[in-house]
Amino acid sequence: MSNFKKHPLYPAESAPLFIAAGPLKEPAQLRPFMRIVDPAAAPLLTLGGFTMNEWAGNGEPDFDYDPVRRAAGNSRGLPNGGKEAIIALKHPIRHLTQLGIKTIIQVTNLPHESPLDVIPGLVEIALESEPTAVEINFGCPNGKTADGSFHPPLYREPGACGEVLDVVRQRVGHEPCIVIKDGPHTDSPSVMPDEMSVRRLVNAVAQYADAVVGINTIAAQDFPELTKTGGKGGMSGPIVAGVAKEHARLWQKYAPDMPYMSVGGIDSNNAEYEIPERMAMPNVIRVGGAQEFYRSNNMRNLAVSWAVAAV
Repeated sequence: MSNFKKHPLYPAESAPLFIAAGPLKEPAQLRPFMRIVDPAAAPLLTLGGFTMNEWAGNGEPDFDYDPVRRAAGNSRGLPNGGKEAIIALKHPIRHLTQLGIKTIIQVTNLPHESPLDVIPGLVEIALESEPTAVEINFGCPNGKTADGSFHPPLYREPGACGEVLDVVRQRVGHEPCIVIKDGPHTDSPSVMPDEMSVRRLVNAVAQYADAVVGINTIAAQDFPELTKTGGKGGMSGPIVAGVAKEHARLWQKYAPDMPYMSVGGIDSNNAEYEIPERMAMPNVIRVGGAQEFYRSNNMRNLAVSWAVAAV
């Protein structure tokens, strides 16, 4: 981690943890963190993901947790308040920054939108709210076929990801901290990420990105309770831990100078050993999660418990 000490997202003296994108999208959800006794216990919050226009998502039921498989299923479909919701975060972010809590705003495109048409503008809007960094989510579907099925997520198209990032840098320059969210590069929690697929993405985006977050959910897994999406959802939870760690290892192999923030597969039951194991990887600067925070009635206290487990 010594090579990354000057990076804006480096944890310094705080716990090397963060809440990943998904659970936090509104100012009211941030108020408990503004009252936290020790901000170092919840040092980095990801807000979003956000799209250009308000979006209702797929409707409920949109989340399921299977305790037998230790697997979470997400079919929410990016419900969010659009660019107006990003603008509404400016004052809460300023307050959090004063407390010493860093923030990331995640942006992405909707399935029917061209990433090039919306993501550069969203990055500009997000930067106006003055977060520590902006994260571009390449793990979401980027269009539909004629029969209504989704194209593969954008991370499966490295050239397109590089093109989006090139336009983003032309628009905002190289000073802002731009993070990318990568997908798992596999279609099953029992199959490790495809090494060449990861390598191709690294080659396309490394010159533009300041950090990477991995992994996004494993798409289109079986969750019968998710009836709005035909019993399918993106998989997270402890079941994906092996995939997440192999993904981090591959990014270290092909982009050793890229700071990596590891998510996927961590909860309160395994944090005591999963967090130290990932932090021992030379490229990992932080470890985080989303699905357990989404299930929690008190995200602030859950963050504190993770921080204790990390000690």
